[in-house]
Amino acid sequence: GIVREAVVSTQSTGLKEMKREYKKVNIDKIQDLQDDLQDMMEDANEIQEIMGQQYGMPDVDDAELEAELDALGDTMFDDDMSYLDEASEVPTTIPGSSGREEPAASQLDEFGLPALS
Repeated sequence: GIVREAVVSTQSTGLKEMKREYKKVNIDKIQDLQDDLQDMMEDANEIQEIMGQQYGMPDVDDAELEAELDALGDTMFDDDMSYLDEASEVPTTIPGSSGREEPAASQLDEFGLPALS
């Protein structure tokens, strides 16, 4: 039928177009490009390997390193941390003042801090 003829005609036209386009393709150029890409990837891998070398460092097992880190984390907070208590104390006076007198409202700036003279 008509549909079958249309399908065959379309396939024939498609085949002719593909043949014409493939004549423009230079297989050697594509192969050269692929070879260049392969060479670049090999160079990049070689650079990565060189950059990843360890000098004078023993090989460390990741699981062993993780266990050591966990052990450090467990003992890190066992120490006396009383030195943090004094850091939490907030001064109640302005540095350099006796702390006895409050500045008058007219002596405060727009942020409620003592105005600089």
